[in-house]
Amino acid sequence: MGKAFQNKTDYESNKKQIYKFKTFLIKLYGLLIQITFSNEIRVFFCKMMGVNVGKSVFIGKYCIIDDTFPELITIEDSVNISFGVTIVAHDASKDEVASVLIKKGAYLGTRSVILPGVIIGKKSVIGAGAVVTSDVQPKTIVAGVPARIIEKS
Repeated sequence: MGKAFQNKTDYESNKKQIYKFKTFLIKLYGLLIQITFSNEIRVFFCKMMGVNVGKSVFIGKYCIIDDTFPELITIEDSVNISFGVTIVAHDASKDEVASVLIKKGAYLGTRSVILPGVIIGKKSVIGAGAVVTSDVQPKTIVAGVPARIIEKS
């Protein structure tokens, strides 16, 4: 026998409640990433948020990972994200979203900021406090605000 029909208004209301609860969980995971002592748990919460996280990734304490569009962030294998890094996939002032890709073996220095639409190349290094506004080529060191090439190998 088929499923019973449900009032459309009740169904939509229930769907909104589920969405609100899922949004609450994602925001909670984002907060827990910042304060959790264990790297394994921080990586787990990133995955629970919807971030695509590879193997052997380190995420330092007090990192802020975009909890509005976490599904647009990809962190490949062997990436090291230092203390207090911020990764965002949306810009509310421009009402835009864009994916962020951090490729294998990259290192993001303390308090660096990765903006929407950026690709961090394989084995690149982002200096402490840098604001990355554009793509970083593989095996490149960048630093500054905005980030500029320091060295390329």
